[in-house]
Amino acid sequence: MNERDKGKRLRPERGAKPPSESERGWGPASSEKSKTREKALAAFAVGAFLLCRLTLALGAHDRITTRVTWDREIAPIVSARCADCHRAGGRSTIPLATYQEARPWAVAIKEEVLTRRMPKWNAARGYGDFANDPSLSPFEIALIAAWVDGGAPETEKNKPSSAIAAPVVKPATFTPPRHASIRTAGGKCGDQPAAGTLLAVRPTLDKRGSAGIAAILPDGRREIIAWIRDYDPDFATTYWLRKPLNLARGSQIRVESKGACSIELSFAK
Repeated sequence: MNERDKGKRLRPERGAKPPSESERGWGPASSEKSKTREKALAAFAVGAFLLCRLTLALGAHDRITTRVTWDREIAPIVSARCADCHRAGGRSTIPLATYQEARPWAVAIKEEVLTRRMPKWNAARGYGDFANDPSLSPFEIALIAAWVDGGAPETEKNKPSSAIAAPVVKPATFTPPRHASIRTAGGKCGDQPAAGTLLAVRPTLDKRGSAGIAAILPDGRREIIAWIRDYDPDFATTYWLRKPLNLARGSQIRVESKGACSIELSFAK
């Protein structure tokens, strides 16, 4: 084929109708079809993404990677440290007495214990030592974190309940003395005379108030009893001394607080 013939073939025939815009692949009709295809592809992509995320989430929820279990390690800790408030009729609205109640809150439980916001305790660490302190030990916090991170299982897989080992930790519980064995004295904060074996203190403060409590002995020595901070009236607490304090005659209890303040003292009879 010579160059002249090629040129002839490239020219449109005389009288032929040129192709429309839609036939050429552009124009209004083609644009609408393109938009429809784009929307369908976008919807498909979004659906595939969500399905993938859901599959991964379900897989992550079901996967167990720890031997720490609710029955063996976590339940004894919750029973000793949390159940006083987190139970039916307790001061908290979130019961944690059973695995079914606690499991939906597993991640929140881990966050609260790692930041030491729970168990709730308003006595500052290092200022006094108390028998009813529910604060978790570092080992107990590590167990809870490992349980949550490992899938929060109820019991060890493929082991019947009869084969479950004894609890790893047995948190000590505190039982207050019988009321008949104690005497109480109270009054406004400041300095007040005190003599006898001091067992406990129970301050009442403004909301989010703080108070320093100390014993001033006859020889002038000062024994720190407690520093209460961020007081919550809904969680008023009696702080039972782990080691009772013997106060000789002439001793005083000094309570320093900026806001409204009163205190109840418990002594052995």
